Amino acid sequence: MTAVIDAKGLAKTYDLGGEKVEALKAADLLVQPGEYAAIMGPSGSGKSTLMNLLGCLDTPTAGTYRLDGQDVSGLSDDGLAEIRSRKVGFVFQTFNLLPRFTALANVELPLVYAGVAPKDRRSRAEEALARVGLGDRMGHRPSELSGGQRQRVAVARALVNRPTLLLADEPTGNLDSKVGDEILTLFESLNAQGVTLLVITHDAKVAARAPRKLEILDGRIVSDRA
Repeated sequence: MTAVIDAKGLAKTYDLGGEKVEALKAADLLVQPGEYAAIMGPSGSGKSTLMNLLGCLDTPTAGTYRLDGQDVSGLSDDGLAEIRSRKVGFVFQTFNLLPRFTALANVELPLVYAGVAPKDRRSRAEEALARVGLGDRMGHRPSELSGGQRQRVAVARALVNRPTLLLADEPTGNLDSKVGDEILTLFESLNAQGVTLLVITHDAKVAARAPRKLEILDGRIVSDRA
């Protein structure tokens, strides 16, 4: 079975005004299809840097990274964008929905960029919204939805391209505890359906819901436990 994430010695160093800052130091990570893992760490620990590398938003200074069997370590910006569109779905703390678009139109957007035909776009977006429990809210704009519903739209948008990996960055950060629990329950349901899921969080309660928990500190993965 091909691992979804196979990272070896992954490192990232930034040059900040002539000063070298090691944001990530020789990280090894193997995630198999269908796994649900949380990466936990305080602000500045390196978890966002790791997410950017795993999500093909950035390239490593050192090490190798294979995403679903493809070495992406040295890809160009265009190459990274292409593999992101096919292989990775993102869920962010701030939802990032377009306010004038309906839920359906927001979910269709990745398919527009992927060149999917309009008829297929609509049916796939409807399917994704139904999957997250919003089949009756497709025509609503973000201002007409609750915070939890907006995040569900964002999850549907992340799923609509049928990605290999779903990456969620602080997905409950803008939600109260009850609604946050509902989103985590949704993640558990998606994972039970076979979605490979990685959640980045500073919240121990969010991390506790994942079957596998990794802790990152000072740029290093310091623990990895089920």
